[in-house]
Amino acid sequence: MLPLLLASALVTGGFEAGGRIGVVFPSSGLENTHKAAALFGVSLGYEAGLNRLLLDYGYFGLQAKQASPYQFNVHNLLVGYGREFILGRATSESASNWGFEASVSAGLGLLNRTVGLARETGKAPSGIIGVGFFQRQGHSRLSFGLDNIVFSESRPAGSARTVSLTYLIALKGGVTYVF
Repeated sequence: MLPLLLASALVTGGFEAGGRIGVVFPSSGLENTHKAAALFGVSLGYEAGLNRLLLDYGYFGLQAKQASPYQFNVHNLLVGYGREFILGRATSESASNWGFEASVSAGLGLLNRTVGLARETGKAPSGIIGVGFFQRQGHSRLSFGLDNIVFSESRPAGSARTVSLTYLIALKGGVTYVF
């Protein structure tokens, strides 16, 4: 039964590849010492109806507000799921679909900070909760959205461990081609 469901999903869906650019705004304490930065990303995915599965990579580098040679780079590798809510369907006069999408992703953030010649590296679990607008025309998909990027870390606090979350807000736009 499972092979039959998998085969039908592969036949009715399509693979996609795309890229995006945007702006990341630091928050949760980082806004005091960091400037907003450009976001670059690429994704590979599979689309079946209104559902999308994604393998995603994103990069941004936050700089210090002061005039120091400080750089905080984030490479984010994620696996995600998106669900489209189509509001406008293709008609005989228009071949485009448009609507909204909600998405969630989980993965790993590879982090490094540099100040002059000093360098510190690490990794942290990360996740993204996003909402956006899309328009699909033929094989191309144009999207604009808002992502809430979350990094978590655990550290000792006496005899217990505390978990802290760091939030970054991203405005993004992207283009995807569905094969």
